Amino acid sequence: MPLKYPHQLSKSRFVSGAQCAKKLYFERYRKELKPAITPRQQAIFDQGNLIGKMAHGCFPNGIDLSSQTHFDYTDAIDNTIVEMQNKTSVLYEAAFYHDEVLSVLDILEHDANGDIHAIEVKSSSKMYDYYITDAALQYWVMENAGHAPKRFSLMHINISYVKNGAIDMNELFTLTDITAEVIKKQAWVTKKIQALKQILQTGLEPTQAIGAHCSKPFDCDFKSHCWGNLLDKDKVFNLYNGRKKIWALYDSGIVNLADVPNDFELSHRQSCQVNGQKTGATHVDRKRIHQFLNTAAYPLYFFDFETVNFVVPVLDGTSPFEQVGFQYSLHILSSIGGKLAHKEFLAQEADFTNPHTLNPRQAMINQMKHDFGTTGSIVAYGASFEKGVIERLAEDFPADSVFLRGLNNRMIDLLTVFENAWYYTPQLGKSASIKDVLPALVPTLSYASLPINNGDLANKTFMSMIDGSFKGDVNETRNNLLAYCKLDTLAMLEIWKVLCAI
Repeated sequence: MPLKYPHQLSKSRFVSGAQCAKKLYFERYRKELKPAITPRQQAIFDQGNLIGKMAHGCFPNGIDLSSQTHFDYTDAIDNTIVEMQNKTSVLYEAAFYHDEVLSVLDILEHDANGDIHAIEVKSSSKMYDYYITDAALQYWVMENAGHAPKRFSLMHINISYVKNGAIDMNELFTLTDITAEVIKKQAWVTKKIQALKQILQTGLEPTQAIGAHCSKPFDCDFKSHCWGNLLDKDKVFNLYNGRKKIWALYDSGIVNLADVPNDFELSHRQSCQVNGQKTGATHVDRKRIHQFLNTAAYPLYFFDFETVNFVVPVLDGTSPFEQVGFQYSLHILSSIGGKLAHKEFLAQEADFTNPHTLNPRQAMINQMKHDFGTTGSIVAYGASFEKGVIERLAEDFPADSVFLRGLNNRMIDLLTVFENAWYYTPQLGKSASIKDVLPALVPTLSYASLPINNGDLANKTFMSMIDGSFKGDVNETRNNLLAYCKLDTLAMLEIWKVLCAI
């Protein structure tokens, strides 16, 4: 039986088509080219769904019109028509349809005057251009269906909100009026809908060259298909911080880094990378490395944080997306060739949601006071991250601020050596990440065998232990977290030793 409301375009498809006509075509006709959803992507989707539901608390007692399927919206559209006629105060997932274009709105409010307030919910704290694009499509459908919003708002996370007790929904979210921007795009939306529908109706793959649009507003799911081996380490698209230079090279017919002309303007870091591809040579600036190492005072404290960053904060005193330390590792080297000690901290996950226990951030500070001496350099990799976490602790725990800011004043950044290519080997490509530097300099050490082997997984794992969604052996997983963080600081120590031996 044919659908009552067959749709060619929805909000997501329209945004895809606005990014790239070929992307829209692939989503409709070549779905097999789309990679499987990664756990990270699924977590983002789940987070968006959770935030969408929570936002209902700002507009309570609404009627949920959610469709039961993702292909047949008949009931949702018909029920929306009825509720709009009744001017029902609040609707969730109201579905509108016009000329084979579908729009499903997160929240709809009829205000005291009976006017329509359309609200789209985003789990971000920032405003992005494509938010206006999808809202403009929704406005177009609603207007042509006879329900033009008087006001259109984006509801997003208020990053300034600080949790204190139960979550205050009206403080967690903020509304931004985008009505004028949405209306301004209506003529463009009309033309774009016609163009995209024509592409879908022909069934022919559009001709579309690769370009910057492949990653704007986000990486296209079909990028690996369209780009092929252009993403390999030896291609110009992997030029460190290449930006416009990449496209200048590609547009002039240069694909391989080894073919970049000698007179093409490059930064020092880029020159090392290109020369590495041409000759296989490792670049070592012994003078600068020596100067860097001489800035350090022993004993050395090789230090690394692991953090959680909930969109909806679970710990009093913290804000949405705040990087909250739950773990650290510390390797302490007394002198060159001297004694080595290891210290570590891992918070109790239950303490993040139990107001009757010691705040886990305070517990971590207390442990840091025992583990850090008063003299000696603190070595981090990407130190701005550790410094940011410590500075927030200093702000929130003023009694310990002198101690904490003292740690920051002693910190030096090992990343500097590799970010500036004072040491560069072709194995690094465009990366200066410790995950790439370690196998290049210390091949005997590896993250590969660790059950938890990257910061993102550590973050997501501990977050699941806090929110109760974790499934597994808690003690074993805590040991895995400790092992991962310990390897991070051991990696720094071993890299430091290699640099000292140069």
